[in-house]
Amino acid sequence: MTYEEGKERMEAVVNRYKERYPSFIRCLEEDKEALLNVLKLPYRHRRSVRSTNLVERLFLEERRRTKIIPQFLTEKSCLKLVFSVLYRSSYRWNRVGMNEYEIREIKRLRERLGLVEEEEKVIKARG
Repeated sequence: MTYEEGKERMEAVVNRYKERYPSFIRCLEEDKEALLNVLKLPYRHRRSVRSTNLVERLFLEERRRTKIIPQFLTEKSCLKLVFSVLYRSSYRWNRVGMNEYEIREIKRLRERLGLVEEEEKVIKARG
């Protein structure tokens, strides 16, 4: 399923159940983007992201880091933190293979978040 198809299906659910479950639909609409973000990832990676406790580890890492810096100045700085933690965690995903298409998709996501230069710094630091 693509991100656009996910948005369409979410709209169908909202339209179907908004009368019956108004508070659920309100909650769903508030978090719509966050819920659909998994559909931006390469298909084979979605299962691992959705089925592990990676999200919970991210929340712990975010809490640990935001004790030092209590707020993010921009949304991009928050996304950089999340992506960096995900990137480091990805080294542990030995069972998730990546083909050329998935590598291109990850690179495109990195570029969109402005992380290409930071990634190069990390690679140089590792030697």
